[in-house]
Amino acid sequence: MKRPHILTRLLPAAVLLCCLTVQASASYSAYPLRTGPHEKYLDGTPSGAFQPSASLTRAQAASIICGLLERPPIEDWPFTDVPAGAWYGQAARSLAWAGLLPDDGSGLFRPNDPITRRECAALLAHFIPPAQAAYSFPDVPSGIPDADAVFAAVSQGLFSADENGLFRPDDPMTRAETAVVLNRLLHRAPNPDELLQTSGMRSFPDVPSGHWAYAQILEASTTHQYVPVPGSAYEHWTDFVREIPRIPDGFHRVDGWLYFARDGQYLASQTVGSFSFDENGRYTTGNPALNEALAQIIRTQTNGSMTRDEMLRALYNYIRDNFTYIKRDLVSSWQTGWEPDFADGRGNCFSFAAGFQQLARAAGIEAVTVVGQLGKNRHPHGWVEITLDGVTAVYDPEIEMVYRGRGRSYDMFRFQYSSAPFRYWK
Repeated sequence: MKRPHILTRLLPAAVLLCCLTVQASASYSAYPLRTGPHEKYLDGTPSGAFQPSASLTRAQAASIICGLLERPPIEDWPFTDVPAGAWYGQAARSLAWAGLLPDDGSGLFRPNDPITRRECAALLAHFIPPAQAAYSFPDVPSGIPDADAVFAAVSQGLFSADENGLFRPDDPMTRAETAVVLNRLLHRAPNPDELLQTSGMRSFPDVPSGHWAYAQILEASTTHQYVPVPGSAYEHWTDFVREIPRIPDGFHRVDGWLYFARDGQYLASQTVGSFSFDENGRYTTGNPALNEALAQIIRTQTNGSMTRDEMLRALYNYIRDNFTYIKRDLVSSWQTGWEPDFADGRGNCFSFAAGFQQLARAAGIEAVTVVGQLGKNRHPHGWVEITLDGVTAVYDPEIEMVYRGRGRSYDMFRFQYSSAPFRYWK
């Protein structure tokens, strides 16, 4: 998987202008960080996901930084949008009082707003020396507010420019980026190869082992013991707290991907009934390109508020309205495992049936293709059967598509053979 360039690329040499000697700011080291113990400071959601691409809010940033301080300030700042008893309230008020995450003059903290890269750099600049060199970014000219903080954060290797030499100061910080930046700030250096080979590590369904920040996220979300390795850029974990996520058993959909949990953990490299899950716990058809396509369709056509039936209807409608009919080889009744090859967006009735069957399975609903015949002339035909709540029903998106094109309306989503407008032969 290609790694995002926001944090991982080295700063282009062209932006390094000259070496300077700058006196440290008054606030530098006024509130030292707890860099000794490697305790977790990020965690997953109740569903067991990490949400690496989600934005970090200002409330979350305040809570994390306050928790990393050796001696957090205890004074308050009178924000008008921080309710009494808010889980982040003390952290927000105390950081504002200390000038680490200050009031912008409006009296508002804006707890639910994403913290931007510029705001994060300004916050972290209080814990690092000023820049020892001058930097230039087209989108962060010298002399604007927080420019020195951005340069200091870049100087210490916390941030870097993108491939165009831009800092993108107003982009939100993601949770994955936060793990990388804070690990660098805290001098934490996980060994990716070592963690990949360590059994018993906690897993997040949306952070597979190939994720660009996999090791950094584990470092941030796992309390562990470590020792430095002489001559190495990495630390060595000697022990870690094993956490069993309390996830309800059964299927789970996360960002379009299907997972299966048992005994509170997501399964990996296992098969449950007709559902196979890969080494990252994701449902797999055996065809990586098809896996990606199915996840993308589910991600864009469904949402977490849908009922099972609403989700099925949305996926059925997608196949009916987006697959293209072309002549294609027929499927014989004795053939098995043909569906992934036919679910490519175009073809005959067997392609429509395969597309819907593969989508339904990728959404965690068992679906079976039927190779049979249709009508009084018994033309070869393919369709889908799904058994829900003890009742087996028929789904035929290709026939509905054909008759809609002829100006006739047949609802072929979930019907009984006895009520079909045509004779189905199995």
